[in-house]
Amino acid sequence: MDGFTGAPGSLLDWPGLKRPHHLDLQQFLDAMCISPLSAPAVIEVAKRAHVMPYPPHFSEQVDAASGALYFYHDLLDEASWQHPMAQSMSEVIRFIVAVVAERLNLGTLAQRIEAELAETQRIAAEELVNWVGPITSAEDGGSYYYNRSTGQSEWEDPRERWRFDLQVRYELLVGFLVAEERAVAAHFGDREQVRGTHSPTDLTPTLTSLASTMSSVASLLESSMTAPEVAAAESGGSADLGPPMWAQPRAMRRGGLPLPPRATVSSSSRGQLESSRGSSNGGANRALFAIPPHQQRYASDVLQQEPQHDPLRQARSAGVRPPPSPPPPPGSPPPPRKVLPS
Repeated sequence: MDGFTGAPGSLLDWPGLKRPHHLDLQQFLDAMCISPLSAPAVIEVAKRAHVMPYPPHFSEQVDAASGALYFYHDLLDEASWQHPMAQSMSEVIRFIVAVVAERLNLGTLAQRIEAELAETQRIAAEELVNWVGPITSAEDGGSYYYNRSTGQSEWEDPRERWRFDLQVRYELLVGFLVAEERAVAAHFGDREQVRGTHSPTDLTPTLTSLASTMSSVASLLESSMTAPEVAAAESGGSADLGPPMWAQPRAMRRGGLPLPPRATVSSSSRGQLESSRGSSNGGANRALFAIPPHQQRYASDVLQQEPQHDPLRQARSAGVRPPPSPPPPPGSPPPPRKVLPS
């Protein structure tokens, strides 16, 4: 594993990110619980969120049997039906819905956005204190990370996860603020500025301050994580005892692709998903994305022409490690994890 590096200026500068190709806009809006009657500013932010790249190590995968879209993390070797940024994007959209309803002036709106980003950074710093790392793996010399609060070990650097999350929030919120400034300027035009609820405000100091804060995110996250020698000293041991004290994650899988989900979503499952719309988890946790119907028909024709196609059996016969099991359909209990042969 590579060491933690500084945060890039924007998601466009982030290396190796994969962008959505099959993610349907209307399904995404439904997943974010955004009504067609929502304020135009809210819908525009959601549209920007829809085209944002996925976090590091994530990619889209499509089940050819059902046309369902799911998301795969190649480093953690895990798959999920839920959009990897669903929670963060939902929080940003809920914040924007609230401030739009309050009809704040630009100055107050800028202050609220600064406070919102500062609160997220505070949460990130507090969460990273529980993480110990990077810890050198005795097996392959790589690095992993251990959470003292949950007992969880991961190959993925949690600082990178938070760095991406903060960048997404920053770009969505600042994009919203700039759009509001342009809308106000267009409304007043060349007329004399009037003091009032929506009078124009120079946001240059605010945008400069926010950009400066984001440039320091890397050092903030770096200093928040607990170093192995510090964690070992706090537990009464030594840094040399780190690996035995902090369980190493399962070995990283090399090569191969995830199998697409074989199960389709039945009408009863869809009913369960619809009936759960009142749950506290939010619509993003229940969304099942699907590729367009013409692509589904093509995939179905391919499967009918190749009824004996079994990627798992072919992988075993070729002497390679079989791909990971996909997630169960939404609303179903997860299957027990299978131990793959070495």
